[in-house]
Parts: sequence; structure tokens; C-alpha cells
Amino acid sequence: MKKIIVLLLLISGIVPAFAQTDRIDSLLNDLVYNDNDPLMMPEKPVKFDFISTGINFNSNTFYAGREVGIDKMFNITGHLFYYNSTGLFIGASGNWFDQLTPSYSATTLSAGFSKAVDKKKLFTFRTSYSRFLYYKPDTASYYPYKNNFSLGLSFRKNWIGARISSNLLFGEEYKFNISTGLYSRFTLIKLGKYNKIYMAPEVSAFMGSETIATTKGGSGDGNQTINTKEVYSLLNTQLYIPIGISIGDFDLEFNYSVNFPTTQDASITYPVSSFYTISIGYMLPISKK
Repeated sequence: MKKIIVLLLLISGIVPAFAQTDRIDSLLNDLVYNDNDPLMMPEKPVKFDFISTGINFNSNTFYAGREVGIDKMFNITGHLFYYNSTGLFIGASGNWFDQLTPSYSATTLSAGFSKAVDKKKLFTFRTSYSRFLYYKPDTASYYPYKNNFSLGLSFRKNWIGARISSNLLFGEEYKFNISTGLYSRFTLIKLGKYNKIYMAPEVSAFMGSETIATTKGGSGDGNQTINTKEVYSLLNTQLYIPIGISIGDFDLEFNYSVNFPTTQDASITYPVSSFYTISIGYMLPISKK
């Protein structure tokens, strides 16, 4: 049972990390790579290198909208990335769980490339490779995934956008998942010339595989058998409602998320769940003429 919980904790840390990467990419497209943004693009075009760092507090831990076997376990994630104006990026992220021993169990090293694929810069392609470095406290822990290869495509026009991302986790085992999202980003209040209060709501869907158990035979005749099979389907739909404040190079965000998990197993019903997130980020643009 402990191996299963550790595995779910591992995946529950990986999935939000890449979802957060998608949101960081969207923010960078808004603030740095958007030629129509008068705040970041002066009269003479400037190319930016970029350092992005941040930390997130999540009030509960889920995998695909499901609790991972430990009730009300909060977690903290952090990242540090360098983005080049050509689209290359490299960085690291990590996760801390308050009821896991050790609490900090893995560091993710990532490198990738992000680039607009059309002249109007409506579509952005992203690919990355990540390596997971684990701290192994005992033989009961189970770490089947050492690597991740990710592909993503996003669309953004004015205040609305969409994205689709795929992740192939591999090592001793393989796991493939797809996430999609429809989001918006708009200013509520301008605070002077450069600062603002904004909203960035999003509806996302997470698709992956789950193990379905089926029972054959009667429970009293001694011939009952239980068969399992892997089914790939929609696992969770999430409503993400954040409100943020941008002040200079800092970004503070308060978010409330609602999970609507689904399953193909007729004998199981997962409840709707919710949690909140507090995030603070710092983005340091480095201009290059």
C-alpha cells in the first residue's frame, strides 16, 4: 500500500508541475513575446532573456482530482527557470509534502524549446525533456518514472486562449497523459502605468489511464475471479479561478480550484473536491539590443 501511495504522490507532484509550466508559458507570451504589448515592447524592438522563479502553496494534494490516500495533505512547489529570447529554456523545480517522509523527495531538471509557429504569433509550440532526481529513504518507496518527454501547442488571441499538452513518463514503467485547457486573461484594475489586478480563469481536462477491476462468478460458489484492465479516458475536469496582482517584476496570485473527477469503473464514485493555491512569482527580464 505504501508503494501505491508514494507512486500517487510522485505523479500528483509531476502533473501540477507541468500544468504550472503551461501557465508560466502563457504568462511569458503575454508579458514578453507579445509584440502587441506596449508595456513590454517599446518603440524599438527589444529581445529579452528571462529568469523566472516562484513558489506555490497548495492546500491539498490530488492526482486527477482524487485524493492520494492521505487526507488534507498540503504541498509546496517551487521553480527556477531561465528563458532565452530564442525560445530555449532550462531550469529546475521541486515538491514538498507535509505528510511524506522525507517531505522533499524529488527534484525535476528540465530543458526545452518554445516558439511561435505562425507570423501572427497566435500559435506557440513547446517541447521539453525532464529528468527526476529522487531521494530514496527506504526500499518501500517506488520510483518507476525517471524521465518525461513533453509536447504542447497553445493558441492565444486577445483575451482568450487554449492549450493542449502531452506527457510521456518513462523509466521502469511508462505512462502517457494528455491535458487540455481553455483559458482567459484580462485586467480588472490598472494600478498606475505598469501594475494591475487581473483574472485568469481556466477550464482544463486531464486524460490518462486507470485500472478497472471486473468480477466474474458468484461470491458464494468459490469460482469468483477478479480481472483488471487498463482503460484510457477522461479522469478529471478542473475549474481554475485565480485573481492576481502584478507589481513590477512580482506576481502574486490567489486561486480556488474545483475538481470533477470521472471514472469508467461503475462501482466507484469520486466526490467533487476543491483546494486553494497561493502563488508568488518573480520575473527578471534581461534586455538584449
